[in-house]
Amino acid sequence: MNNNLVLELSKMVDLKKNDFSVILPFLKTKHYKKGDFFLEEGKLCNHIGFVDKGLFNYFYLDKGTQRIRGFFFPNNFISNYSCFLENNKSKAFIQAMEDCTVTLLHKDDLNFLYETLPRLYELSNSIVEGLYLDVSKKYESFLIDSAKDRYLELIKSRPILFKRIPQYMIASYIGVTPEH
Repeated sequence: MNNNLVLELSKMVDLKKNDFSVILPFLKTKHYKKGDFFLEEGKLCNHIGFVDKGLFNYFYLDKGTQRIRGFFFPNNFISNYSCFLENNKSKAFIQAMEDCTVTLLHKDDLNFLYETLPRLYELSNSIVEGLYLDVSKKYESFLIDSAKDRYLELIKSRPILFKRIPQYMIASYIGVTPEH
């Protein structure tokens, strides 16, 4: 099992060494080439993943224009969580922006692990709470902050974005059109 994944899981829930030996057989590693999709619009999201290497773009297509919802970096959990939880078809795409490696867990296997290791529910709650806070902050920012303020906050809070992501994608992410 990926050491970074073990570290992230350990931060969120108190798992014992033998818990990891129960989880390990259910984890699969998948490689994505630049441009490959982790998830496409209209498809069910049956996996949750952990980005071991690479970078993904999470976006909607609106009349041919990408509307960036977010990005998944190494050591991030990756999924369309609402579709994963509600078993709905995705309205979004998740696409590799570079060659990537992801550790995957199928939804059925996760449900089995919940029964086997009930403390994994704590992990799920921790992930969902983090997502809720991220979405709430972004929503609030769109309501009360100017585009300039959103940009400056992004520089301060996530400088890595500016090293790895093109300006036009950052502009879409904060809800503005890049200047030409």
